[in-house]
Amino acid sequence: MNPAHFDPECERLVADLLAYMTPAEKAGQLAMAQAPAPENREACDVLVEEIQQGRVGCIHSIADREQADFLQNIARDETRLGIPLLFPAHLGQGIDTILPSPLAAAASWDCDSVEAAEAVQAQEAEARGINWALGPKIGIAVTSAPVGSQSSGSAIHLAASMAVARIRGLQGASSINQAHLLAQLDLSGATTREDGRGADPVTLLRLVRAAIIGGNVASLNLADFSALERLELAKALRMLNAPGTYDGIMLSQWGEIARAIGAEDTEILLEGVPFNDLVEGMAKGTVGMDIVNDAVARVLGAKFRHGLLRAALSAPMTRPARALPTPVHNREAALALARRCAVLLRNDPALLPLGIDSGELLLVGPAVADRQAPMPEGAGVAASVLDGLEQLGIPHRYVPGLALREGKHARGGLIAADSMAIGMANEAAKRAGTVVLVLENDERGMFGEAQDQLLAALVNATSRLVVVNIGPCPVDPWLAGKPLASHLHAGQLGVMSGHAIAELLVGEFAPCGKLPIAIGPVGKSPGLPFGHGLNYADFALTNLAIERGRDRLHAFVELRNVSVREGTEVVQLYLRRSGTSDGGERESRLELVDFQRLSLRGGQVETLVFDIGREELGRYTKDGSFLFEEGMAEIFVGLSSERGMLANVEIEADLARAIAHSGVHPAAPGDRSDLRRRRA
Repeated sequence: MNPAHFDPECERLVADLLAYMTPAEKAGQLAMAQAPAPENREACDVLVEEIQQGRVGCIHSIADREQADFLQNIARDETRLGIPLLFPAHLGQGIDTILPSPLAAAASWDCDSVEAAEAVQAQEAEARGINWALGPKIGIAVTSAPVGSQSSGSAIHLAASMAVARIRGLQGASSINQAHLLAQLDLSGATTREDGRGADPVTLLRLVRAAIIGGNVASLNLADFSALERLELAKALRMLNAPGTYDGIMLSQWGEIARAIGAEDTEILLEGVPFNDLVEGMAKGTVGMDIVNDAVARVLGAKFRHGLLRAALSAPMTRPARALPTPVHNREAALALARRCAVLLRNDPALLPLGIDSGELLLVGPAVADRQAPMPEGAGVAASVLDGLEQLGIPHRYVPGLALREGKHARGGLIAADSMAIGMANEAAKRAGTVVLVLENDERGMFGEAQDQLLAALVNATSRLVVVNIGPCPVDPWLAGKPLASHLHAGQLGVMSGHAIAELLVGEFAPCGKLPIAIGPVGKSPGLPFGHGLNYADFALTNLAIERGRDRLHAFVELRNVSVREGTEVVQLYLRRSGTSDGGERESRLELVDFQRLSLRGGQVETLVFDIGREELGRYTKDGSFLFEEGMAEIFVGLSSERGMLANVEIEADLARAIAHSGVHPAAPGDRSDLRRRRA
């Protein structure tokens, strides 16, 4: 539990309920049922009886708000203790409004926009009767940069920042009148090691700490790990079991109870802990009452903090007055995030933004008109690039460039009819002022043979080629030893994808995304580093200075917009900590520990201040302990992990002692409340 959110009323109520509850009622709080179809009266009657007997505490797959309210009233009015139900659901990337994919959202480096977009999900979920979101699901994006390079290992802080933002959006942290759910940090089966070998306990510890301290997350899912991984995680996450640290729902605890009574723990999210087996296990003593009571107390506490128990104890049960979600408002929030997710990888010569001097615009590629490619997990229909440009009234011509095929993913292989289509696109490109080629890549970063042939033909046909790639991951293709001149990585931007891309192409909104992973090396190319992303404005960092505080360091740096155009930049702080890693090796890489995102007018200069304290300079070990050592620290402030300024600082013994005893840094990842700026 985040101590700042300690609620003595909640503690007293939970303790009183536990004292009154029978073993069967406790087992019911850990049992989960599936909601039947409303028209299945027989199954509905069975479920109602289960609820009345206190055998069910959670119901998944709820049909709609009406069914949820009906079942909730049964639990409140027709059970002995009137304890309400939880209605969990996987929200994915949205219910009605599909948002950008997690990797695309991470490319925004914009915690406020991510939080606002997740609040849209919370509204739509609450309107369906859902009150427990089984997400966000978090993993560390695997970088293709060499392990130990300056780009590797930096995604942990960014992932933690995005997790906190998503949790805050779902749980309604920013507004008392905002719809909110119980959120769950889902790290089940996460691959967080750079070599893909599974879960790194130190990385998971950092993500969990961020979710608890920064997001006050309601539940954790650390299930689905191997026995060895569970042992490692138990050591690293021992802080979760310490009094006064975290009192949210832990599904790994449910799994532990299930294993103790001889049940499978692989279906916890669908079935909970088997009711009959748990009642029998408590009677026989095969499962300890301490762990059962703790698990039940966590569920009751979550229900209290969501407002369910407060409502159940008052009559009548009222719902807070909130405006219903509107499609227009929700799509605006989705568009605001989508605009910030695209990354301008290359733009030399500066073909973007498109303008009067761009000449006649030719759109090429089947993905130009594709309304499914931008959707994460292939769900729903998005606005295509063609839709977006047509809404803006941008004159253009369009040729597919490849022959029509049946099936969405059938364009990978080259077919006979493609030669004529590529030839037609090639001739049209020679006559056009600027060509925009939209390609769809797969999860491996591959375009497929047909799209590769189309790309190669157009590169040879015109020097004014802009490539937009839509797909799960960013890529940096090189042809004949050269990179693409102008390349915008859009990713999977969700329902408003085409509108966001169109606005970025014509300059109505300037690209400001940054790579959440490093790309490369691709063939013999150097690739692109973590944190890279261009803008239509030009920025420069100057005058890096490090000052010593009482119990921390302060890094001062000037950010200057050296162009006439307004733009948004992300200034990134990296550290190489003193000391050695758990393996005994000297720390060999710079790692992202903070960032600030800000907009400047043309010619404007602003001084940014980064506070560098205990959490940034120290590190956690595999047994969950915190280690801080004196010695040399390297501080790198940049516009990517490889473009910036480096300073060396000696952490002497007296400062090391002061920092080590300064306590936990109050700010969560991505939270800039502790950062000060001075206008130059």
